Amino acid sequence: MRNTVMKAIVIHERGDAEVLHYETFPTPKPIANEVLVKVHAATVNHTDIFHRSGRFFIQKSLPHILGMDVAGEIVELGAGVRDWQIGDRIVATFEALGRERNGAYAEYTTLPTNQLHRIPDGLSYIDAASIGLAFTTAWIALFYNGVLKQAERIVIHAASSGVGTSAIQIARWQNAQAIAISDKNKAERLHQLGADFVLDRHSPDLVEQVIEITEGQGASLVLDLVGRTTLRSSISMLANKGRIVCAGTLSGDVAEINVMDLLMKNASIHGSFDLIQPQDFDQILQHFASGIFQPVIDSVLPLQKASAAHKRIEEKQAFGKIILVPDAEYHG
Repeated sequence: MRNTVMKAIVIHERGDAEVLHYETFPTPKPIANEVLVKVHAATVNHTDIFHRSGRFFIQKSLPHILGMDVAGEIVELGAGVRDWQIGDRIVATFEALGRERNGAYAEYTTLPTNQLHRIPDGLSYIDAASIGLAFTTAWIALFYNGVLKQAERIVIHAASSGVGTSAIQIARWQNAQAIAISDKNKAERLHQLGADFVLDRHSPDLVEQVIEITEGQGASLVLDLVGRTTLRSSISMLANKGRIVCAGTLSGDVAEINVMDLLMKNASIHGSFDLIQPQDFDQILQHFASGIFQPVIDSVLPLQKASAAHKRIEEKQAFGKIILVPDAEYHG
């Protein structure tokens, strides 16, 4: 008989990283068309931090468990579940998880079967969890909204973030010229992922550098994950009929631009907030399993260190994803 309680990271109020408490919490029960999953890995995302701090709304009452990305194994089936079995290895990422329902910062979580994806053989739980929100956000931004084509000239802001490192790999796969903007001490690792050029985000002449790199043409596509402090320069970097895709607002939601700059370039700005098509997520998983894409993992921490994980991201120390694993499975 399964334990009626589990360990989880629980928040009882909104605030800084200190509101994340490692404590005992009731083990959830799957309802119809849901499964109970034993969590083997959960990813820490900026979205978790925004939910914790109050910038984004948690759409349920507290106490609450964060965590939008999960990889684990099915240990119990709810009524009506037909196509899944106990022991199946699964990965899931969706907006309601950790926002409208308790999430993955726990030893167990329940998931609707329409959100499950099978983890391919050869792909670990940690690697599968790291793909989640970061890679699907980049995929949606570049393909669904950016209409990415072969051999484009792409600028990627916040390139060392989970979405940024994902976008670099997608750009390399599409034979695009990838210009990464990040801290200069991360340049070597960004080059290894496929960035053709890495520019220091603190440089006062970023626009001029992009224009020079692109031989006077400018970028055909800019992926802007920062928002308030970068949108104006993103417009200046664009080629004629260039596109900006905004898929994050790390520096703030409200930005001021010169609309005439946009007009004179016949340029466009697109927001990106969509759902990954199931077949695309499965294709991404297969590309990771075959080695086309590589997991970018900053660190693996025990679940009880969730507060430290949040602080590391907020201090801009992370390169790629931080993964939380149950304390019993953490090996240092």
